Amino acid sequence: MKNMRILTEEQKIFAEQNHMLVERFLWKNHLERAEFYDVVIFGYLKAVQEFLEKPELSKYPFSSIAWRKMRYSMIKEYIYRNCPKRNAPMGTYLEDYDCVFSREQVLEQVNCVASELEDRVQLQQLMSHMTVKEKEVVCMRAAGYTYREIAEHCNITMRGVSARLIRMRRRFRALALI
Repeated sequence: MKNMRILTEEQKIFAEQNHMLVERFLWKNHLERAEFYDVVIFGYLKAVQEFLEKPELSKYPFSSIAWRKMRYSMIKEYIYRNCPKRNAPMGTYLEDYDCVFSREQVLEQVNCVASELEDRVQLQQLMSHMTVKEKEVVCMRAAGYTYREIAEHCNITMRGVSARLIRMRRRFRALALI
């Protein structure tokens, strides 16, 4: 870690005497000792050095200074771990040379996509000849609603729902759309 110097004998003894602060910090913040001890201990040792080298800090309890330094070291660690280059989605590039598509498989996929596109175009063409209420009824019916549920939602009778669908089908047949 930057700015870390070797501890003097006095600092080593002081650090040993107050080491329970590190354990308490890990426990209070629900941090796993195996994963975060190395991060927290550097903040603690920095606090030991500063507390013993700067006499103006003696007016504060050591635990406050140590706690603050350990928290700051954890914040720096979280910033380091969460930076975009470490959180970028990882993908693997595997080329399977054994998997060769036959011409029939490719043509089948193309035909499937083409028929789906044709269905969408036909649906748009049909929707352009419907009223707003008919569109609502058709969408609800396609979503699986019953005539009763559609009638309640649209404030019409069940017979009105059925009549709308019948009139719509007749109009489409007259226009030769279906």
